[in-house]
Amino acid sequence: MGLVRRLRRTSLLTRFGAVSLVLTLAVGAVLASVLSSAITERAREQAEWTAIVAVRLGLQPQLTPRDLEEGFDPDRFAQVERAITAAADNLEVGGRRLDDLDPVELTVFNRDRVVVFSTEREHIGTVSGSDELDEVLAGEVVSGFSSSADDDAGSEDGERVLLEVYVPVQYEGSATPDGAMELYLPYAPVAAAVAEDVRTMITALAASLTVFCGVVFRLVAGASTRLRRQGEELRTSAERDRHQATHDALTGLPNWELLRDRLDQALAAASRTSGEVAMLLIDLDRFKEINDSLGHTYGDRLLRQVGPRLRSVLREGDTVARLGGDEFAVLLPLVDGVGEAEQVAERLREALHRPFDVDGVALDVEASVGIVVSPWHGTDTEALLRNADIAMYAAKELKGRAVVFRPEEHAAEPSRLPVLGDLRRALDGGDELFLHYQPKYTLDGERIEGLEALLRWQHPTRGLVPPGEFVPAAEGTGIILRLTEHVLDLALAQLRCWTDAGTAVPVAVNLSTRCLLDAGLPDLVARLLAAHGVPASLLRLEVTESAVMGDAARSMDVLQRLHDLGVRLSIDDFGTGYSSMAYLRRLPVDELKIDRSFVLGLTTTANDAVLVRTAIDLGHNLGLTVVAEGVEDAGQVAALRELGCDIAQGYHFARPMGAAQVGDLLAREGTLAQPPSDGRRQRRTSIG
Repeated sequence: MGLVRRLRRTSLLTRFGAVSLVLTLAVGAVLASVLSSAITERAREQAEWTAIVAVRLGLQPQLTPRDLEEGFDPDRFAQVERAITAAADNLEVGGRRLDDLDPVELTVFNRDRVVVFSTEREHIGTVSGSDELDEVLAGEVVSGFSSSADDDAGSEDGERVLLEVYVPVQYEGSATPDGAMELYLPYAPVAAAVAEDVRTMITALAASLTVFCGVVFRLVAGASTRLRRQGEELRTSAERDRHQATHDALTGLPNWELLRDRLDQALAAASRTSGEVAMLLIDLDRFKEINDSLGHTYGDRLLRQVGPRLRSVLREGDTVARLGGDEFAVLLPLVDGVGEAEQVAERLREALHRPFDVDGVALDVEASVGIVVSPWHGTDTEALLRNADIAMYAAKELKGRAVVFRPEEHAAEPSRLPVLGDLRRALDGGDELFLHYQPKYTLDGERIEGLEALLRWQHPTRGLVPPGEFVPAAEGTGIILRLTEHVLDLALAQLRCWTDAGTAVPVAVNLSTRCLLDAGLPDLVARLLAAHGVPASLLRLEVTESAVMGDAARSMDVLQRLHDLGVRLSIDDFGTGYSSMAYLRRLPVDELKIDRSFVLGLTTTANDAVLVRTAIDLGHNLGLTVVAEGVEDAGQVAALRELGCDIAQGYHFARPMGAAQVGDLLAREGTLAQPPSDGRRQRRTSIG
């Protein structure tokens, strides 16, 4: 048991080596035993054959049938003895001549079993009662081992091992043997030959098994090394993925997911000890001015310094997280009432108010802080976050203050204040957030070319919340990044379902300015595409003209990385911003979407018609596909077709609809890649 325990503590490779060595030795021992027996038997058979040949060719010719019948007179006996001795001296057993060994003992029997000749003369004339002699006189050759006392043999037990061979003697003309010869041969030469062959065999076998074991061990060692390296790489990759999933890519701080987990743990611990937990929501008030005046590069470098500055005035167990954009949160898992939370908030504001040195430029920022303390302001994560949002917005109204949530004062605040808290709750689970899809049709054959995903929010108490109420609020904070990720996840999951059903169709998702300026966006898109197994060519991302021009250089880097993934890119609401032609021709975009405001006046306003024609010509000259938004009647369709527009989207073709309705529509009308189910164009009606 001790050996087993020690083996369990060793590495897998060492255990394999030990087990394989034991098995190899066992196999070697079995093979050695089998081969040794085979070698011994073969040597015995060779010695027996030597005796038979010696009797038949060397000894039998020295005798005559008369000798066997009548016996020997002294002269004849002496003559035969000399001849037999001479013949016996030329025998070889086990590859060794017998002339340098002890004499061979020979006995000759006649048909009546009487000894007529023997090297042991006292046996002459006796009658043998040996059972073996019966078989020999019947014509069989019989052999076996026997031993005799031999003090001079040099053996440890003083015995000499002999090979005893009975050979029939039969002359021409006889129907049965005329007699028999009993020949005793020394087995020592045979044993020596056997031992030598066995040693050679064992040496060769040991060498072969050693080479085999070494080769197998090396192969296994190599495979083990590769597996260990791959395991380490997988662990490293998993740890990296876990870190990326729970930490902000820009600052390395915990993100919302990790903050939520720690807040849940802190609340659970506080409920058992009647303790208090505080959370502080922090927004940098002058951050936009820094981005506008110095650029986002300086803004990013400033954000990287915020975390260490906040941590410098906190305790070891407190958590600093970045929720997105210029919004941070601080979790105090244990506080002594609201007063201590306010003191910490003031220390944080003072720390942030000290100038930041960014590449030699001194930057001043101010912070608004919303404070909530459990259990007074909520006992669950959703309630605390919602109330912290309300308190933080109240602080921003007061221009750089720290405000504690007070239900009696903040309950009457406008509905926009709690919307972010409710939106965070909706993102954490349930099916409040869902997508509708609006088809886009080709103008040449009016076939479905793609879909645009549109976010909807079914609030549990307020009902359907218009996007105009919650999207701008989300864009004002880092929550828009989580919202965009959620939309991408929903869209790609649905796209996977349509693809599996045989109706693959491109789906477009809108990106906000904050998303476009997030360097981690391409990695997020790549991860979601891989997770859902969707080709990048089926995903389209739409960015507004103003979003691109807000920071053209930075936007171009993110767009280029997205384009390199194989994602198609669109400029949305074209004509409403202030595009630079120099940047527009350099952007890695594939599609240009004309804003609905120009399409609506296409058939009624000459200026709008000119602008639409110009946009279509510009897009085509740049090698882009041109899409017209907001198409509502057949006249607009005819005008756009005449101007050469490629694709149209609007209520004339179809309203936004749920995924199930889209599935029916795709099955009925097909897409550019798939014909209609019945092979004919179906009459289309507006749905939804």
